[in-house]
Amino acid sequence: MELTKLISQEEIIDITKNLISIEGHKDIEDKESKVAYYIKNLLESENILVELNEIEKNRPNVYAKIEGQDKKIELMFNGHIDTIPGFSMDYEPFKPYIKDGKIYGRGSADMKGGIAAMLAAMLAVKRGGIKLNKTVMFAGVIDEEERSKGTEQLIKDNIIPQNVVIGEPTQLKIGIAHKGMEWIEVKFKGRAAHGSRPHEGINAIYIVSEFCRLINEKLQFEIEARKSELLGSGTINLGCIHGGNDPNIVPDSCSVQIDRRWLPNETLEFIHKEIEEVAKDAAEKFGGIYEIRAMREFTASMINRPYSIDSDHELVKNALEIVAEITEEKQVPKDFPAWSDAGLLSNHTNAKCIILGPGSINHAHSNNEFCDVDEIIKASKIYFNLIKKFCL
Repeated sequence: MELTKLISQEEIIDITKNLISIEGHKDIEDKESKVAYYIKNLLESENILVELNEIEKNRPNVYAKIEGQDKKIELMFNGHIDTIPGFSMDYEPFKPYIKDGKIYGRGSADMKGGIAAMLAAMLAVKRGGIKLNKTVMFAGVIDEEERSKGTEQLIKDNIIPQNVVIGEPTQLKIGIAHKGMEWIEVKFKGRAAHGSRPHEGINAIYIVSEFCRLINEKLQFEIEARKSELLGSGTINLGCIHGGNDPNIVPDSCSVQIDRRWLPNETLEFIHKEIEEVAKDAAEKFGGIYEIRAMREFTASMINRPYSIDSDHELVKNALEIVAEITEEKQVPKDFPAWSDAGLLSNHTNAKCIILGPGSINHAHSNNEFCDVDEIIKASKIYFNLIKKFCL
């Protein structure tokens, strides 16, 4: 039974448009709630079992199941229902439109196109009266763009599947690994003095300047020299500097905030230690002191570890076959260049994950975000066939 005999392409496009048109992010009072209720109402109208789990006010996860004889979850489609804000996009961010085969709007690529495809697959199974032996679940989760509280709640509540498809935009390539992400803040302390007598103080901005120089000229190259076969090298980015009060005061404090993407063969202890060694050298040069800490209040509390799955795993091999059949293009597994909730599910549970969705990560968060309509339709077919493969 083919998906498009059970749900039309036009209906899939309409679902995508409806999802994009519902604003849902951290900067509005309703947060993700209206997106969750749209999904709930859509699936309940087809007699699919749906429930909401409110993690915080106006921030509910939405869960849907089509149960098989075995009630354990064999396959989960996991998609985040939040987006980043519209910011200064090139068009009205929440008024989707189609041009040249592409659907435009905030979240079209990241990842409402993927969610629409997941919902289409669930609707097709239900409409087709397909009797499953094993259970399939959709989990629409909150907060992935901030701290992944939605997927963390899945783990805390022990809602753990055997296999997971994360619908991040991969252009229908199969992602089997990504780097970990750690945010680190280094604070430097000097000594204040009058700006007319700078030599009587210790300028914390000068310490930070030396720290940045050492990162750029030394540590960055050491990080890039360490390679992973699939992921390449780790990275370090100095993203924010905060320091000083007035031009006529020698600044006694200055801090640097760092984004460090790390490999499976590295450890948190190691990446903190090598940054601390650079901080120590910079502080000692000027007679200052430093403090270093992980910025866990801004990232997932369960730690954003690297993720990977063996390319020979059944989930990967079956997905490769199905994608090749639908796209008529043979492919090999890829890395995913960003972080995803696969990092939480694969490291804190026994679930096996792949990352597979329509759209390009290069267009996510952009002022011109879009997703190819054809990829959304093909993703729907791929997800539908994955359900049949794993749950019949």
